[in-house]
Amino acid sequence: MKTIFSKMLYIVAISAIFTSCKNEVDITPVNPLEGLTKLQEGYALGASAKVQIWGKKNFFMGYNKLTVVLLDSLNLTDTIKDAHIHFMPVMTMGTGMMAMTHACPIENPEEEPVNGVFPGAVAFVMPTSIDGIWKLGVMVHNHKYDKEGTASFNVTVDNPTPSVMSVFTATSADASKLVLSLVEPVAPKVGMNDIEFTLHRKETMLSWPADSTYTFVIAPEMPSMGHGSPNNVNPVHVGNGHYKGKVNFTMTGEWKVNVAVQKNGNTISNNAYFTITF
Repeated sequence: MKTIFSKMLYIVAISAIFTSCKNEVDITPVNPLEGLTKLQEGYALGASAKVQIWGKKNFFMGYNKLTVVLLDSLNLTDTIKDAHIHFMPVMTMGTGMMAMTHACPIENPEEEPVNGVFPGAVAFVMPTSIDGIWKLGVMVHNHKYDKEGTASFNVTVDNPTPSVMSVFTATSADASKLVLSLVEPVAPKVGMNDIEFTLHRKETMLSWPADSTYTFVIAPEMPSMGHGSPNNVNPVHVGNGHYKGKVNFTMTGEWKVNVAVQKNGNTISNNAYFTITF
């Protein structure tokens, strides 16, 4: 009897430990805005929604991961989690009769929020300048009230150094204008790193769809040391214009990742590269 009682106590104790561990995991909060900065906020008139745009410190020429938070404009303590959102970036160049407008690649948020917020992306293809200004429209369809409206923001797009985007014209028969953006790595380290690009094609001045029909060959080199690195994995398409592979950095310093862009086995650009320093 004593032995049976001891075994029962042991089972109860073990169960309590596992239950305690499980509870600790379950109650860990997730902050989807951790490490982000609120870049803009304003009202989507007609949608009964206040729009906040969160990102990494600033807007820049390149692939910007943006997170949208929607607040109920009738009660700003309530977040809206049932909505769909459409980004509408437009750059106006020149004034008066000479003014021209164009857009850039976008990735609209999914209708299902992630931890209560709506992540998406905008790939600005030019920085703000004296001759060119950006406006970012955020169209919101608020399903809670079945209302729709747009918030419009004047945004300043910086030109980062080194560049994280290459805009070029393909030497193929269709002479497509392509936008190649570097997404990863954002925190490079010695050894094998994930590398990720997005590729978009200019269809019209206002339409820049993702393109899955290209292939890449990467060749990292360290100019100061005169060597490259082994075991790199060329990025392949994984969906929505995103291409993922592996790049090997064998030491710290400045690396130049050369990117040959190919289509149907033919190289249509051999001039793109990204400088990564760590």
